[in-house]
Amino acid sequence: TQTVMKTQSQIFDFGRFAACLRRDIALNGKSWALKALMMLGVTTILLIIATHPIYISDYSYEAAQADGDLTIFKFCGSVFFALGASMFMENMTSSGLRLNSLMSPASNLEKYLSRLVICVVGVIAAYLICYAIADALRVAYVHYRYSSLTGVRYIGPLAIQSFAESKFYLWGYLLAVQATFVLGSTVWPKNSFLKTFGTMVVLAIVLIILTERVFSICYRPGYAWFGLPEFLDILIKAIPLCWSVFCYVTAYFRFKESEIINRF
Repeated sequence: TQTVMKTQSQIFDFGRFAACLRRDIALNGKSWALKALMMLGVTTILLIIATHPIYISDYSYEAAQADGDLTIFKFCGSVFFALGASMFMENMTSSGLRLNSLMSPASNLEKYLSRLVICVVGVIAAYLICYAIADALRVAYVHYRYSSLTGVRYIGPLAIQSFAESKFYLWGYLLAVQATFVLGSTVWPKNSFLKTFGTMVVLAIVLIILTERVFSICYRPGYAWFGLPEFLDILIKAIPLCWSVFCYVTAYFRFKESEIINRF
């Protein structure tokens, strides 16, 4: 029993994990705070632009602001989740940072979870808070600039999800993007965002071409594809979840390699 407990403590210990997390935050806390301010500023500006009254003519501002808010929520979420995830391996981008990380007494799993808390969970929390503040600033600006405009209301990060076609699709897509860039960071620690984005563009083009070819070969006019819509719906829901799990598991093993092999 003592041997088992000792083995488990070498893999994960909450005290060591907490110390590793505090260390990572202390090393990059100011940088992340500045990034959060940038996130707030960019989100606020884009929200004001997307819901500005001068762009609305055919329908009410109340409906238009919901559409604009949802568009910015998805766009900014995709960009900031990807940027945050791309910094997953920023502590391994130079020999000095790598040595500093290797000197930490925490296990690989503890270091990996520490990076996940900061670059994944922390970025999600920071984005939701920034979006909440940004939407309040949007409302304040519109009220100040167009005091007679009706239908202006605060929406925020929680209520905006009710305007999405599906919360599962919305968050499945955002989390899959985030997982993809975490994996990309473990493959290309330096300039990870640009390299991962470029790879995704190439793969998307190849996938579109292959999909078109398959449908052009398999499609037959007048043939009833029984059960196909239901199957596609299940497939669309399953793909982001399966892909995210694959990315995080693969990223963990890539992360372990970086502790052993001097690749940078």
